[in-house]
Amino acid sequence: MTKPALLSLVLLAVFGTLRGDAAPAPFSLAVVPSRSFGDGGTISMSHDKPQDFYVVLTNVSGEPQVVWELWNSWGYQTISFELTTANGKKFVLSRGPEAFTKNNPTTFAVQPGEHQVYAIHLDKWWVSNPALPKTDEMPITLKAVYQVSPTREASEHNLWTGRAESHSYHFTLRQW
Repeated sequence: MTKPALLSLVLLAVFGTLRGDAAPAPFSLAVVPSRSFGDGGTISMSHDKPQDFYVVLTNVSGEPQVVWELWNSWGYQTISFELTTANGKKFVLSRGPEAFTKNNPTTFAVQPGEHQVYAIHLDKWWVSNPALPKTDEMPITLKAVYQVSPTREASEHNLWTGRAESHSYHFTLRQW
């Protein structure tokens, strides 16, 4: 065997093993729209009073999983959305920066097979990158993302760190 072939085989073995050793996320994610019809639904985005929709985080592992509560700075930006318009343009919706006057890392334990349900209202505190075009209604594909960054506090509170994604949903986005 030639040296380049041997090196390629070694690299494939190492990187294949590293990729294969990654533990699956202990969560599944689902989105429940404000309104549902057929195989689609509607969510809304409004500066002041959007209709709530829900993100359901389910513990699919056999062990309790600790998550941040959303009111503190550690949990505030753990949920975001990847949105794609009908013409293929991609956007990320996330909560904008917040100045916390009272803050401590509080958690919630999600038992095996149980859920943490988050009411989402896409109001003035959510930002789009890049900016979404303003229109009354538009068809979108939406994916929810739950992401926890490794921090000293996450380690101290025994939180899983990583990224979990929902599947893609076909919704109508209403803006006003």
